[in-house]
Amino acid sequence: MSYLSERVRHMDKRLSSKDQKMLLNALDKAKAEAAQMRLKEEAKRWEDIEAPLTLANGLARLTKYDLSTIRSNWNIRGASSLKKQELIAVMEQHVSAALSNLFFQLDETGYGIMKKIADRGGHGFLPLDNHQIDFFKDRGMLFPGTYEGKRILVIPQEVLDVFRAYDSKPLREAVKKNTEWVKLTQGLLHYYGALSFDELKRLLEQYAGVIEKPTRYLMALSEAESFYREMRIDQDGLTHHRVMDANIVKQEHLSRPDLPFYPFTKEQLLRAGEPGFIDRHPGYLALVNFITSTYSLPRDEADPYVEECVYSVQNGKTPGSILKDLQLVFQIDNLELVQRFMSHLVTLSNHTKQWYLKGYSPDELSSARSGPSRPGPAASADIIDFATRRKVGRNDPCPCGSGKKFKKCCGG
Repeated sequence: MSYLSERVRHMDKRLSSKDQKMLLNALDKAKAEAAQMRLKEEAKRWEDIEAPLTLANGLARLTKYDLSTIRSNWNIRGASSLKKQELIAVMEQHVSAALSNLFFQLDETGYGIMKKIADRGGHGFLPLDNHQIDFFKDRGMLFPGTYEGKRILVIPQEVLDVFRAYDSKPLREAVKKNTEWVKLTQGLLHYYGALSFDELKRLLEQYAGVIEKPTRYLMALSEAESFYREMRIDQDGLTHHRVMDANIVKQEHLSRPDLPFYPFTKEQLLRAGEPGFIDRHPGYLALVNFITSTYSLPRDEADPYVEECVYSVQNGKTPGSILKDLQLVFQIDNLELVQRFMSHLVTLSNHTKQWYLKGYSPDELSSARSGPSRPGPAASADIIDFATRRKVGRNDPCPCGSGKKFKKCCGG
């Protein structure tokens, strides 16, 4: 059963069984229509293709909208009113200049994909996500299709010639630098959530040295934004892709002027800059183990729920609010289960390095305030209520929302 269907069954007990059935049927219909649309998109993506392929023939496979996207990425101006064949002719003339700039904006992953296919004669298959295939297609670098019954990716001959001409030490050095910039930036956003351009520049230069060509740095980030989808860039700065409201994160940063950003090592940021990174600290793993043992779920099915809990924490949700979300998925029907879940959620929250706290965990800030102390069990750490941003005292209302005092509920 899907997560959404499970939510429907729990979202409102006032719904009659007839209304629930109608709503679930509507959801099933919508899912079927979406699946049909994806099948059509897949069929079009992998239409028959020739190999080797000329740029003109590769571009001719695309719609006028697709060509306009490539034209925009190639920075060709004054050609929006041209007909399709006229636009293709103009693009053939600009291929060398346009692609030389784009190649120098790739990181090691993007360069490696082009290199592998180029070394195979310009066509071959690599297991990429659809949005990554579209990244290269939208830049006219390669095209997907089916050749002799097999799916392949093809670099047009003119593009292949340009790539081979530039595939030398200067390109590889630029790619290496781009890779460092991208990973460090994504790592900073993983821990801090949202940063202005000035903050990002100041922090980045602590790890990578002075950015002598800011424009080149921003162009490399723009390409990484499209390829990895791990961050968002706008006029106000950069944001981790899971941030719900960048302004709130920045306001929380400003509300702590005396708290410096957590001093991560370069190695920590590079590791956190890898796509899909999640910090599976002991509190995280403990909650995964609790769910797997309680509900007989495989670890790879339980882990995504805990990852969602982490992002809920990052966006300011309290343990009690997160518990309510989990009750839409898991059967939590007795006080003991509620208390055990809350104990794990509090530990998870207190040990997660948080965006609002500039990369610190509540437990680290608590330890810094109280000084060195004898280590104790994780669940005994200070509990921070993010509704008030204060430590929860034993006589305060429990953050789980029960209405009881903390010492009589989850702190008991």
